[in-house]
Amino acid sequence: MTPPTRPGNRGDRARRERRVSRARPRSTDRGVSTALGYVLTLTITVVLISGLMVAAGGFVSDERERVTETELDVVGNRLAAGIESVDRIGAAPGESRVEARVRLPPRVAGTTYTIEVLPASNELVLTSTDPEVTVRVSVETETSLAASRVDGGDVTITYDPSSGVEVAS
Repeated sequence: MTPPTRPGNRGDRARRERRVSRARPRSTDRGVSTALGYVLTLTITVVLISGLMVAAGGFVSDERERVTETELDVVGNRLAAGIESVDRIGAAPGESRVEARVRLPPRVAGTTYTIEVLPASNELVLTSTDPEVTVRVSVETETSLAASRVDGGDVTITYDPSSGVEVAS
């Protein structure tokens, strides 16, 4: 049981006011929680967006390699078709020299590339620079192929009975 107090006792009233003031939050605490919430939300948003960018960067890189490989394959098949056409015409009786120009793009998927003719395996090897992708395309010829290496772009295919089929820029 609490001891009785006089109604005009200041000590009791001061104690009650202190208890009440402790129970109420200060007005400056409310401002801190709003700013803290904003900073936390902003931080979480930045971390999530950064994670998405990193994940998307890897995806874009893989897609770029795939597109480069597909385009090199198309370019290689176009060149192989041109070489085979020149070879068929040149192998026909009575032909002395045949020349054809094949228009190829100077870049594939935004990167330069080189074409190498390998006579030992009757292959064209197309290699891009960035990303480094290599594609091999086989070529069927009746005459011999001359070894050569050219940069991407328009090429000239020449048949000469003494040297066979040659690819040059």
